[in-house]
Amino acid sequence: MSIHTMLSLRPEHVIRQLPWQLDNKTALGFLLILATFSLVGWLYLTQASSVTTTSYRIDELRMELDQIQNQNAAITLEIARLEALPRIENRARELGFEPTTNVRYLPVTNYPISTEKALTYQGGALTQSEAETYATVYEQSSWWIKTLDSLTAWLINE
Repeated sequence: MSIHTMLSLRPEHVIRQLPWQLDNKTALGFLLILATFSLVGWLYLTQASSVTTTSYRIDELRMELDQIQNQNAAITLEIARLEALPRIENRARELGFEPTTNVRYLPVTNYPISTEKALTYQGGALTQSEAETYATVYEQSSWWIKTLDSLTAWLINE
């Protein structure tokens, strides 16, 4: 060989110089392997993209939740400020209300009502069973009121 030998890079010369040959079955096998890897890669990227999108959405929702919680805290603070007793007293005075020391209790005659009186209620419009039901409900509600009164008295005395 001479030093001045030129190599030809034309496709027909390069293909002839390859040490191996591809037949149809081998080429089809390579294509199937390439398609399989491409499909697996595409599935992986789709899953990764979906996970990333979901992660961003979760972060957005967490930020929105934090904003709503901050708003709720601000509203709770505003409610507490508005419900403060000195503010309510000042507002009542602005509206013309004043504290009173003159308390009057009004007695109610024939309180509580009995079954006989319930019969004559509304000019005898109630039947015996209606009057008994009315008296029973009234007695039950008066029992509840007595219970609440005794609980309140017990709490005040402690």
